[in-house]
Amino acid sequence: MSDFVVLNGRVLLYEDARIAPLDGGFLHGAGLFETMRARRGRVPLLHAHLDRLHASAATLAMELHLDRAVIADCIEELMAAENLSEARIRLSISAGDTHFPGGDAADHPYTMLISAAPLVSYPPTLYENGMTVLVSNYRQNPRMPSTGHKTLSYIDRLLALRQAQVAGAGEALWLTAAENALAEGCVSNVFVVADGSVFTPPCQYPVDKAFRMCLPGITRNVLINLSDKEGITVHEKMLYVEDLLSASEIFLTNALMGIMPVCRIERHAVGTEKPGAITRKFAQWYDRYLTEACNATA
Repeated sequence: MSDFVVLNGRVLLYEDARIAPLDGGFLHGAGLFETMRARRGRVPLLHAHLDRLHASAATLAMELHLDRAVIADCIEELMAAENLSEARIRLSISAGDTHFPGGDAADHPYTMLISAAPLVSYPPTLYENGMTVLVSNYRQNPRMPSTGHKTLSYIDRLLALRQAQVAGAGEALWLTAAENALAEGCVSNVFVVADGSVFTPPCQYPVDKAFRMCLPGITRNVLINLSDKEGITVHEKMLYVEDLLSASEIFLTNALMGIMPVCRIERHAVGTEKPGAITRKFAQWYDRYLTEACNATA
């Protein structure tokens, strides 16, 4: 259990933090969050996470006025209070409440909570041997306004993850409801390698680009940019179950897991059932990128 949190810019003891009973996030799941990884006491991709948070807020009609320097200072102060260097940071923004203690809605248009916890890494054996995933029997609806955004309404993802864990898998893949096209994992983006080329589902829904098909993952975006510099193009295209079953490599990405090789889809082996050469390349590029980013912010 963490000892401290940041609530609306103040570092507080965990037991002293109070959120209004009528807060929109608590009552309706009306809010957004970002999960970030801190390395050596720093969050090297903080600004990318805040960019995504602001973009989602604008799309979902939440008015945010976040001071990036203040948030960076709050995270640094929180990690110092918790005596953490390697950490999992969560920034949550809820819609707030007119009955917020100490003021009205104009003073507190939203609630901001930051928590920090020791980083619990995925088992090394998963990176060595690969993760098993399943295809969820739930379906992604790109025409829902929340699709492709990290909202506080997360119960469907948690249920799908529980489904995967009961089956002995580490992640569940979501297909779209109309096309049965690959969208993303519960907590990850998906990359597929076939015939030496790398593919990933597009963020914008090709059928109607006013909507999103998957989350624009921060790690996903870094890898697309890195791979282009390294001479490997990542192709964004609609992918289907047949593409998953014929892939030579599959890997997942998110801020905490980094690059996770997938070697089994339920009982079906992916490629040689071992992490492939392209997956290992991407993992090396990403680790080098984070190391350089941490050094640049030191």
